[in-house]
Amino acid sequence: MTLYVFNPEHDYALANNDPHFVAPASAIRFADECAPFLRHITEDEGILFLPYQEKPFLTFQTMEASRELPAAIDRVCPWGWDPSIALQLREAGIAEHLLPTHETLETIRTLAHRQTAARAMRFLHQQLGNGLPLPSPAKLLASTEEAERFVQQWRDVIFKSPYSGNGRGHLYAHGLFSPTLQRQISGVIRRQGAIMAEPLLDVVQDFAMEFRCQDRKVRFCGYSLFNTLHYGYAGNMLWTDEAIEQHLSQWISIEKLRMIRDTVLRFLEDEIAPSYQGYLGVDMFIYQDNGFKINPMVEINLRMTMGMASHILHKRHLHPDAIGTFKLEYRPKPGDLLLRADQLGRQHPFIRKEGRWYSGFLSLTPITEMTQYAFFVLLQPKVHS
Repeated sequence: MTLYVFNPEHDYALANNDPHFVAPASAIRFADECAPFLRHITEDEGILFLPYQEKPFLTFQTMEASRELPAAIDRVCPWGWDPSIALQLREAGIAEHLLPTHETLETIRTLAHRQTAARAMRFLHQQLGNGLPLPSPAKLLASTEEAERFVQQWRDVIFKSPYSGNGRGHLYAHGLFSPTLQRQISGVIRRQGAIMAEPLLDVVQDFAMEFRCQDRKVRFCGYSLFNTLHYGYAGNMLWTDEAIEQHLSQWISIEKLRMIRDTVLRFLEDEIAPSYQGYLGVDMFIYQDNGFKINPMVEINLRMTMGMASHILHKRHLHPDAIGTFKLEYRPKPGDLLLRADQLGRQHPFIRKEGRWYSGFLSLTPITEMTQYAFFVLLQPKVHS
């Protein structure tokens, strides 16, 4: 039986790199309230591990919690591996042979650094640069002086912490290198040793390609089309891969898109697969710059991703004639999220067709008066032309 862990604080833990790292209270709450959605995307009737709960083991089948470690666990599958979750699982009684070694954790952290994405972009330039205009790879900066010169050169700049994901750890400059920005960049460099910088581009559409590494091979799993809000994750479209390709083809040809996919896969097979097993996502976007262009290597997320989760939800649960959105909702005021869910449920009654999700509102996580975070889907029948 598999033990699943929803540890969305994984990116924070990688940056901290301390086994005794404690996630921010907001991240802990998000993990606790939204972890049950994993039962909709897992491969078996597994057990959920909630590390900060008094009863940390939750059975998907019965949704009953227990303090006792189930004896049947023979596999552990977290959202992402880092020293913090490995220690928490060890202290919960998980057998050592089911956990990654210190060396494996160090390798994962090294590969998760944004330098890997910059190296991948250089590879894409070498392989595709003659026929496909690509933005420059992100630059690694080791001082605030270098950062100030980068702003002077490019004016509109995005700075990224080497360890961050889902829009976190980003700083912006628009021609002015203010004292506040200087302090923030100095703090990132002090904590993480450097900061990444790249010109800020006019994004038209975010998307990702999702992959799985297994036995030193890489398999393309599918696309992810997602939306951001205030530079953070907001939700995914529940569409087929073919529909996502057609949507993206208004800006880039499907032929070029698949050429990028195959080239990214080659890089992953050479550089990632020998040392990593599991899901990973490569974020990309279409941008406008004297026409429409593509950034095919925004970041590499060495973990399960919301995009992959959306892909699995669509494939496993949606009726062939249904489309929709998979969304994260946050409402800090007590009762607001419950009221929101009640309203959506009345406005969009949930309907199954032939045993699969067809239309309406469905919450994928429990919602009570005190709930602040929830995942839900909002579905509708396809409109056939």
